[in-house]
Amino acid sequence: MKKYAVLIISLFVLVGCSTREEDSKYAYLEYKSNLEKQTEFTNDEGLEFNTFFNIERKSEEEVKYSLVIDKPKNNMHHVKALLVHDYSSDTAFPSVGIFDESRELTSNSNDKIELSGIINSTEDISSTNFKLYLEYDNDMGISNKIYYEVKRG
Repeated sequence: MKKYAVLIISLFVLVGCSTREEDSKYAYLEYKSNLEKQTEFTNDEGLEFNTFFNIERKSEEEVKYSLVIDKPKNNMHHVKALLVHDYSSDTAFPSVGIFDESRELTSNSNDKIELSGIINSTEDISSTNFKLYLEYDNDMGISNKIYYEVKRG
């Protein structure tokens, strides 16, 4: 009887884990699709935090990019973020709070969120566009969603 109980409990754990993975994958694909279709973006003055974007060629075939989010004007709770680009690629885009735990940024700390990825290409990617989706709750529990087109230079 104990063998059956252990087997049943194991199956529930496996089903629960796979369901969370599927939920995360679905959320990622939904965020990605919405962000790629987005045509209106928050401007720099409308952001409640600072962003710093960096892109550099690491080798002849590899370009590293990253976006740092820091210095929020107000506390940001349960932060989820996704950074996408329009360069043709099969790799997953960098994210926070979708496949892993959401993050917190407080206005009186030096905490930051960094989203970084790699584009494998020998081509010039200077015309590649980058877009950020950011979702968070403020101190009053009000949800904020931001679509931001990354500015370079």
